[in-house]
Amino acid sequence: MRWTSCFTRSRRGLLPASLLLAAAPRPAAAQTVSPPIAEYQERARSSFQLSNESLFPLNVVLELRGFTVTEQGEVQDAPFDSTRLRVKLSAMSFRIPPRGTYTVFYEAVADSLPAWFNILSAISGARTDAGLNVRILLPHVVYLNQKLPLRKAEVAVRAFVVDTARHKARVRLENTGPRLGRVLQVAAGRGRTLAPSGPAFPLFPGMVRWTEVDWPDDSLPDRVVVKFAKFTLDTLVRPELAATRAPDVPAGASSP
Repeated sequence: MRWTSCFTRSRRGLLPASLLLAAAPRPAAAQTVSPPIAEYQERARSSFQLSNESLFPLNVVLELRGFTVTEQGEVQDAPFDSTRLRVKLSAMSFRIPPRGTYTVFYEAVADSLPAWFNILSAISGARTDAGLNVRILLPHVVYLNQKLPLRKAEVAVRAFVVDTARHKARVRLENTGPRLGRVLQVAAGRGRTLAPSGPAFPLFPGMVRWTEVDWPDDSLPDRVVVKFAKFTLDTLVRPELAATRAPDVPAGASSP
């Protein structure tokens, strides 16, 4: 899996560069990290690869960072928790030649599970079509999962809001337990009709998460189907029209 992305720091954390560079010249060729996300049970011994598709050599400095995810799915930068996480990297800085690649090996273990962190690659030397130098931040996100998976009884649907004008539905999920789980699919339905599912995302321990899915039908849905690796939550829920809710109800967003 390959993923091209660009992040920049702000007071709130790491934000997609597309929010800030929409009007700026783009790099002449992409820099990528593969894979962008990796999940392991209890501990990790793995690697990721950085690719330089440009005609210029790139300098890379690695940094370990933490992160949090809001109810709306926004990823926010956080300090790396060295009190319970131990990570060894094969290199902290290196140079990638033009049209070249570099593989970083790492080991990670945590005193308590689940745990998650970023290996952030700060890349300098990239240039835009106009010849401007840019600095790119590419995260490799690592999840260390607990041995026992999230249980069905620990997941609850707390709200189901339908926007008939946009043909969308918003679902508010809560993880009431101490385990990390990954939502593979979320879909709205009515009877045997099931709309296309929304994107996958992690459901963090003790956290609430909004997600938005399509609902193209004119009738109101009355089912929410949430699929995990080990179980599927299929429940009847009375929908609420978006117009009757307070205006600050968030729309769904994707996260690592």
